[in-house]
Amino acid sequence: MVKIIGLTGGIATGKSAVSNFLKQSGIYVIDADQITHQVEQPGQKGLQAIVSEFGNQILDANGELNRQDFAAKVFANKLSMKKLVRAINPFIRDEFFNQLKKHQTENLVVFDAPTLFENGFNDIVDEIIVVYCDPVVQMARLIKRNHLTVSDASKRINSQWPIQVKCQLADFIIYNSRNLQNTEGQVKDWLKEELN
Repeated sequence: MVKIIGLTGGIATGKSAVSNFLKQSGIYVIDADQITHQVEQPGQKGLQAIVSEFGNQILDANGELNRQDFAAKVFANKLSMKKLVRAINPFIRDEFFNQLKKHQTENLVVFDAPTLFENGFNDIVDEIIVVYCDPVVQMARLIKRNHLTVSDASKRINSQWPIQVKCQLADFIIYNSRNLQNTEGQVKDWLKEELN
């Protein structure tokens, strides 16, 4: 039976780099962000659920989710974040299980979910990897990557569970404050243990 590994971390801690290393190693990765984008497309029930919760003003002229404006609104308000999670989660879960069905013969499948704990997805995985980096490094990466102010970057980081709490709940922690070679080495070591 396939073993499901939850891969998570804080925003801009380097989870995507770890996910890419796993893919390069032949591990099938189900990407929660990709699923979210998929179920939020025009005509999808996920987008309809979000519009029911937040109203048509979150859509652009083409009927698509105005992601930048909507993200700013949601990250600034914890109640809005809870409403979004409640609206979209059932559709993300359904698509996760649809994809999982096609990979039942694998030894491992990784569920790459930045908000694994926040969205309650930790109950559908067997083990959890948390990608951690120094908070100063995390802040600098997020500001650079998303072109954010310190204030906006702080809001996004604070919208997630504290990384220290995630680390306490992890089965394995990958430290990603150094270089990518160091991170890849940790991924390879973990894989060797898992597949033996």
